[in-house]
Amino acid sequence: MIKTLAALSLCLSSLTWADDIILIATMGNKGIFQINGQKKTLQAGQQNGQFKVIAIQAESAVVESNGKQRQLQLGQGYTAPGSSNANTSGSLVLTPDERGHYMVDITINQNTQKGVVDTGATHLSMSRTTADMMKLDYKNGQAARSQTANGVIGAWIIKVPQLRLGSITLYDVPTVVRDSNDGSPILIGTSLLNRFQMTRDQSLMILSKKAY
Repeated sequence: MIKTLAALSLCLSSLTWADDIILIATMGNKGIFQINGQKKTLQAGQQNGQFKVIAIQAESAVVESNGKQRQLQLGQGYTAPGSSNANTSGSLVLTPDERGHYMVDITINQNTQKGVVDTGATHLSMSRTTADMMKLDYKNGQAARSQTANGVIGAWIIKVPQLRLGSITLYDVPTVVRDSNDGSPILIGTSLLNRFQMTRDQSLMILSKKAY
């Protein structure tokens, strides 16, 4: 067990950011791609960061990232590693704390707070105190109500343009900001968890980012 945890720790220490790439459409020698949540129109030979378009075909494109080429069909995507030591599987391995909770860091606007996996929660959610620390503009969000242990309270629904769960970057995540000043951890609900395939290995929880 000690060797297993040591290996997992080594794996987690090597995780870095990755690029999410989806082929949306083709137009002649040009392709429309979604790269990290942003639409880009590129033609054969053009490059965006580590991502290069090799060829555009009627309903597919040949692309290259970090020296590796692959063909994408319309609507197909993949996660390209950002560097040679990146987490190419796009996975997180979580171990439970002493209470059996699975905790992971969430980073928004360069501010990091602890989050707890809650499969019973609909959204990623946090108190307004935490949202203020993370510099989120939530008061212009959609007004809502949130059920808590102390009853129903006011809330705002917003969409966070970019956040990092552990080492994995995600985009446009629906989020609830509760009108409360409690210091509880961020709840990681299904609006974020549905981006992953969740599996268990004994006490370990493995979150593998889905391909789009």
